[in-house]
Amino acid sequence: MKRILTLLLTLACAAVLADAPAYAKGHKDAAHAVAQSIVPVSVAVAAVRQAYPGSEVLSHRLVNGENPYYMIRILTPEGRRLDVRVDAISGRVRR
Repeated sequence: MKRILTLLLTLACAAVLADAPAYAKGHKDAAHAVAQSIVPVSVAVAAVRQAYPGSEVLSHRLVNGENPYYMIRILTPEGRRLDVRVDAISGRVRR
């Protein structure tokens, strides 16, 4: 009885571990597909400069997730600091 339980447990572990590389590959492929469709940060910065003329870009970062976006911090000519979101797929400023 002990041998049968050991065998069943071994087979169950082998089945789970055999699927792990395919699972990891699926995530890598999905991440690669998203990375391929994201616009360059220069496009996002240009969109912000067009939407907020005369503003100075202070910093930017890519926020990944289901709907990736760039968070671009600017300083307006009036001296206000704003965080502007730009859709990382379309390159459009989110308002």
